[in-house]
Amino acid sequence: MLNSWNLKKTLICGVLLYLLTLIWTLPAAVVWKPLQQRLPVPVTLQGLTGTLWSGQVGQLWVDGVNQGQLDWDWRPAQLLRGRIGLDLLWQPRNGRVRAELQAGLGSLKLSNISGELDASSMAIIHNAPFALGGRWLLDIPELALENLDSVAAANGRLVWQDAAGGLPRALPFGHLTAALSDADGWLVMNLQDQDGPLGLRGDARWRPGQAMSINAQLQARATAEPALAAGLGMLGQPDPQGWISWQAQVQ
Repeated sequence: MLNSWNLKKTLICGVLLYLLTLIWTLPAAVVWKPLQQRLPVPVTLQGLTGTLWSGQVGQLWVDGVNQGQLDWDWRPAQLLRGRIGLDLLWQPRNGRVRAELQAGLGSLKLSNISGELDASSMAIIHNAPFALGGRWLLDIPELALENLDSVAAANGRLVWQDAAGGLPRALPFGHLTAALSDADGWLVMNLQDQDGPLGLRGDARWRPGQAMSINAQLQARATAEPALAAGLGMLGQPDPQGWISWQAQVQ
């Protein structure tokens, strides 16, 4: 009887070890296929290698745009909370961003997002009809999505350092900032300038699968190039303080 019981425990342990080995070595491509259909925008992965726990995507295509390389490593402690945790490294053209991902049933959370992106490169990647300059600096402790269609929580800060934009060349704006928060399922960005050539105040709102809505006021200060003042004049008439209202929808 004792030998029979020992044999049974050995078989159970062997089966569990086999299942854990299968999960540990599960190819990332197998895991990706069922997830792909649930995303709010079309996402295609090229050069997908590795496993669920550690791997790399050579080219990450989001809604037809090549967003560069993505690497990940498993964070096993998150399993104790019933979630999958990954350390992410995103490397688009001339940029580098790190973040921690936590994924559960119906939820997705990014924490400690930090890094920088090259504004000019991002404009080229996304086929923007104007030139951009400067660096986008990210410091976002939390960005959480619920059911991949609404923003559950957000806080942090974006800085557009040495901002510039325009057509046919990028005109200097100075430093611009956006403080992040959430409201009614939307990511809210409070926009401000830092006393540079371009005055900016207002907000922008975004949620997954929808266009970003911008409601702001702009002003060309005395230090601005004449072309900047002329360009802003095409948006409308300034108020007595020199501010011009601007509303836009950005995909």
